Amino acid sequence: MSAIWTVARRELKMLFDLPTGYILLVVFIAFNDYMFFVFGAYRFNVASLRPMFDLLPWLFLFFIPLVTMRSLAEDVRTGTIEIVLAQPITELQLLLGKFLGQLLFVWIALGLTFPTVIGLSLGADLHAGVIVAQYFGAALLAAGLTAVGVWTSSLTRNQITAAIIAIAAMFVLLLISWTPVLDGLPPSLSTVALHLGVLSHFRDIARGVIDLRDVIYFTTLAAAFLSLAYTSLMGRRLSPAGEGLKRLRMATVLMVVGLVVINLFGRNIRGRLDLTPGRAYTLSRATRDLVGNLSDIVTLKWFVSRELPPELAMLRRDIDDVLRDYRGAGRGRLRVIVQDPAESPEIEEEARNLGVPPVQFNVVGESEFTVRDGYLGLAIQFADQTETIPFIQRTDDLEYRLSSAIRGMTLEDKATVGFYIAPVAQQQPTPRSFNTFRQELQKTYEVRTMSLPEVGQPSDSVDVMVLIGAPDALALDQMDRLRAFLDRGGSALFMADGMQLPGQSEFVMAQDVLWNELLEPYGIKIQSDMAYDLLSNEQVALPTQFGQMVAPYPLWIRALSTRRSSVNQDIEGVFMPWTSTLDTSGAVEGTVVPLFVTSQGAGIDSMMAMLAPQRRFRRDGLGVRLLGAAVNPLAVDDFDGPRGRVIVVGNSDFLQDRFVQGTASNLAFGLNAVDWLAQDEALIGIRAKNRTPPALVFSSETKRDLVKYANIIGIPLLIIALAILRLLKRRQLIRRRYVRVAASEVAA
Repeated sequence: MSAIWTVARRELKMLFDLPTGYILLVVFIAFNDYMFFVFGAYRFNVASLRPMFDLLPWLFLFFIPLVTMRSLAEDVRTGTIEIVLAQPITELQLLLGKFLGQLLFVWIALGLTFPTVIGLSLGADLHAGVIVAQYFGAALLAAGLTAVGVWTSSLTRNQITAAIIAIAAMFVLLLISWTPVLDGLPPSLSTVALHLGVLSHFRDIARGVIDLRDVIYFTTLAAAFLSLAYTSLMGRRLSPAGEGLKRLRMATVLMVVGLVVINLFGRNIRGRLDLTPGRAYTLSRATRDLVGNLSDIVTLKWFVSRELPPELAMLRRDIDDVLRDYRGAGRGRLRVIVQDPAESPEIEEEARNLGVPPVQFNVVGESEFTVRDGYLGLAIQFADQTETIPFIQRTDDLEYRLSSAIRGMTLEDKATVGFYIAPVAQQQPTPRSFNTFRQELQKTYEVRTMSLPEVGQPSDSVDVMVLIGAPDALALDQMDRLRAFLDRGGSALFMADGMQLPGQSEFVMAQDVLWNELLEPYGIKIQSDMAYDLLSNEQVALPTQFGQMVAPYPLWIRALSTRRSSVNQDIEGVFMPWTSTLDTSGAVEGTVVPLFVTSQGAGIDSMMAMLAPQRRFRRDGLGVRLLGAAVNPLAVDDFDGPRGRVIVVGNSDFLQDRFVQGTASNLAFGLNAVDWLAQDEALIGIRAKNRTPPALVFSSETKRDLVKYANIIGIPLLIIALAILRLLKRRQLIRRRYVRVAASEVAA
């Protein structure tokens, strides 16, 4: 082991003793950081390293061959390898030392990207587990590709030739699992390519899940190419016609074939370390409790075609993992049946009857383009009830969809939710629709549509009221009945605007919110204003003479989660268009929990607001504003008022269909709110697993620019400065005169 480390240390020192190593580091870091900040994090305003790690394999495609091209080729060309092997060191030790030294240099380059993490942490709360998994996966990727580079360097005496061969070999490994290429392969061949390609195995680790199958892939990739490099190295020593070299080549071929077979047929290898927040890709405790205490058999029938397009092959692997986890947690009361409708007409007819229709896939052949029917749907059966997922497009929300369906079918007593939508002004351009929110509620609750008179006379059977918007007036006796509903413990979600909803005009006026009379005993009030946020907002497309330009729209706020309640603890933020602020100055301490707030760059328009995106926004009086809050009067012992829980949001639009379809966190918050109000919080922890990266919000534009340029320019300049110091010091050592010391002086 000491010999291997001695060679590795020598290789690493040699890379830092030449200007080439520093040039490679500067180019790698500058290009990586520029692409990440300009076309990734800052473009989409999300605090995620995924754009950087999605680009990393393609950067390694050129960076690693340039690092490894001289590892063995230069020693062979200069004859140094014979001198080295004349020392007490074996070919295997030399090879492993060379590999380790080159790999350490690549890992150092990877570590120099970590300042991007520090920069993003100044604008968001990052998930440490995801970052650990991403860098661990990148380290495995570097090990696999470095082994390829060392192998190509063992094939030739010329460094440039070694680099070109390495680039070609790595390009093939990346290309065979690249989606555009997979689409052009026959299904059977594309499946093989998918399991042997680099990109498909790096994808899961880059999202924060370390799967044992992916670890095995990169480990075997490095082992296979190091075996080939060892055979090439030994071929210079052994006789070409000798039995020793033949046996070595045969053993190497068998080893490589065995490693390929492990990756092709290792789908049943289990083992996964989920480092995502809340373990998003692992069954939650609520799900395990649900399926582990079923009163009767629940059957999951998965209809899946044997031949699927390549982009769905890895999705099938993830679905299979989820269903296996469900079956294991079901304790014999949850059955999973996997069927291919193409095997028999009876299975195909059953799939159609259960509501799983065939889906047409585009298949690109060698000389033709065809459309083929396929299945990737699921039916959940319990007693005489059936819920269907006709086509599974993703797995990040699959647990919630399955658990909510199972719970909805097995739950005996369902709470009742009264659903009221206040009429809007006639100038509203399009009617408001909340069908998605309503349909999701119906999976767990009895949902009753309420008219204005019914809102003023809630029955004893209504447990939670969802009040979207506010009517212009209610009769005095109706208000008294609503107060009585809250006094006896009924709960309500209030969603109302302090300004008129935007219509045809660019101006909106302040209005009084009727619900404030009911909220007064709670000490909370919806203000007659409209908030804007200059730092945390969505973008809109503005027409220009050259087309369209994307610009921030401060009135469309990306509200930030406080994570102080089970309602929002796993939600990064929600999108609130044209929202009003809340006033909780009259609340009893301990009863109000802020849920969503603006950034520090928020202001308000009072009395009147202009909606045009091009308008100028005042920058005086900016600060954090409260946009959503939960009130639990039973959280304190001496509360003198209503007993019912309430959640108040100064916005009536954020759960509209057009907003929840593009922002899953909006829908998750709405459903969590109803669960909390109904005191039925079993699904809250599962639902929030459909998560998006946290929003990237800096306290000022100066800090935002400082983070970008410190990484793009500052880190490369620091590397250059260190390079100059080290190279100058080395030059001084080289120029130092040799002074012969007499033997008497040495003895003395």
